Amino acid sequence: MIYLHKILPFFLSPLGIIFIFLIASFFFKRRFFVLLAFIVLIVSSNPIIGNYLIKKLEHPYKPISINTIKEADAIVVLSGMLHQVGDENYSKYEFSDPDRFFGGLDLLSENKSDKIIFTAGQLPWKDNWKPEGFILKERAISLGVLQTKILVTENVKNTYEESIAVTKLIPNNSTIILVTSAFHMHRSKYLFQKQGLEVIPFPVDFNSPNRKLSIISFLPNLGAIGKTSIFIRENIARIYYKLFF
Repeated sequence: MIYLHKILPFFLSPLGIIFIFLIASFFFKRRFFVLLAFIVLIVSSNPIIGNYLIKKLEHPYKPISINTIKEADAIVVLSGMLHQVGDENYSKYEFSDPDRFFGGLDLLSENKSDKIIFTAGQLPWKDNWKPEGFILKERAISLGVLQTKILVTENVKNTYEESIAVTKLIPNNSTIILVTSAFHMHRSKYLFQKQGLEVIPFPVDFNSPNRKLSIISFLPNLGAIGKTSIFIRENIARIYYKLFF
């Protein structure tokens, strides 16, 4: 099922739609499909459109001060921030974006909870990787966090499994501070609340820029396509979980 969830959104993403139109133009010998592919490319790669869509995803969440966060039973940091580099001779794990990790540690250092939970994310095609939560635990200990304050869930493949795994580590009806990317918070909060937890959102990793328009804002780029793709994929996931969970 996890493969289906990862593959299907591709065909509704800008690149997937472009691919379908180009294939259609080959089989039906119609330039019209090439024109449609070009339009999708221009629109989806426009930074103004990409930034607008990612801002819609992140709404209503904004960066917030840790001082405004009340104390909770646990800080929960969701997986999805590491990648592996190297080869069979030597490899290591690096951060794609460390905001979730350091956001969780900042909350812990400000005594917003006496425990932090890392989820042990591990996708099937990365079974040769150590589950992410254990890597983050090692990093946290190396930075001076007491091992007794760190919990790691069982292995999980998606946000729904993360929400279930966390409930196995803390009592029912606990209050958690949920740390994840702003665009991911809406769906994550919904799933953790469905498990009976009180959720205090602590969004990080914002992708909507806060800058003035310039000539650069109108030049197509790959980052805009990425944001458009995230918008489509995340909304598909939100609809799926609303319908079936």
